[in-house]
Amino acid sequence: MNVLINALQAGNLSGTGRYVTELVRALAALPDGPEMTLVWPAGQPAPGFGPRTDLVRRGSGTFRRLLDDHWGILELTARKGAEAVHYPANFGPSSAVRGLVVTVHDLSFVRHPEWFRLNRALYYRFMLKRTARVATRFLADSEATAADLRAFLRLPEDRIDVAPLGVSTHFRPAPEAALAAVRGKYRLPERFLLYVGTLEPRKNLARLIAAWSRLSREEAPPLVVAGRVGWKTEAVKRAAAESPRRTEILFPGFVPQEELPALYSAAQAFVWPSLFEGFGLPPLEAMACGTPVVTSNTSSLPEAVGDAALTVDPLDEDALSDAIRRVVTDSGLRAALREQGLARAALFSWQRTAALTLETYQRARS
Repeated sequence: MNVLINALQAGNLSGTGRYVTELVRALAALPDGPEMTLVWPAGQPAPGFGPRTDLVRRGSGTFRRLLDDHWGILELTARKGAEAVHYPANFGPSSAVRGLVVTVHDLSFVRHPEWFRLNRALYYRFMLKRTARVATRFLADSEATAADLRAFLRLPEDRIDVAPLGVSTHFRPAPEAALAAVRGKYRLPERFLLYVGTLEPRKNLARLIAAWSRLSREEAPPLVVAGRVGWKTEAVKRAAAESPRRTEILFPGFVPQEELPALYSAAQAFVWPSLFEGFGLPPLEAMACGTPVVTSNTSSLPEAVGDAALTVDPLDEDALSDAIRRVVTDSGLRAALREQGLARAALFSWQRTAALTLETYQRARS
């Protein structure tokens, strides 16, 4: 089977960049995998994907991206004779194309447009509606996102497939030397709580800081908030500045993926009270590194973590404070969450994601 994948998101530092890179690597490794044409951003390093993969480089500027998304990739699809074409980042082209598969990670911009810049929210909503008219099949990361596609776009169930994301094999408990190195590089204390992700409204960071700030140093060690600065971060900055423990809140910035296993492993617990997620990969990555997890009981997160994490209402500061206190002060609970988390994370692989995605390509072709 011949598939063309719009991989221009590969250079994105957010989850969509991780998704497209891991997916195409896993598709290339399948023994019965497809022949692939990958439209890859110019200047972005590409892993060796094997002999069945043709890499086509395209510019990654905003205007060039728009041209490729809406016209260039359609022309290339016809020229390559692709039986399916995959857009892996929420939207497809403006025009219909044979065998179009679109991955929708979440509909946060539909449910909560106030979390986004106005122009982005309007564009995202407009393009998703157009995509609903032209796509052959949709892929969702979770049953929660599939339900949103049915509810908000009125898509029939038989046009939607669910392919949960995977945990990369390099996420595993790190050796002591790696822990010491990451602590030294980012000037981290011996004990700390960790958040990893973009700083944006739906991550609920202002409420996390407020809940953590209620606790004493014995009940909650310093808080490390790692990730690139996104948008609408005023509430986070204000919460940090007003915290009575503000000197114990560390913002190391974006941490490269190769350093994340050591960072996760070094943390006493991973705290991720996001308000809304299409899947929620960081809690599973933390689990794979043996780190106890506190996360939300909303959207797709219960599907991801199962019973292997402490889950709370992300709007309830008292519940969040209590969960942090419990996981820090109860060594038996941490040990149990570590073992349950390792087992839970092992259920999610990119090989499985790729196999389910290939089934969707085959349905789109028929």
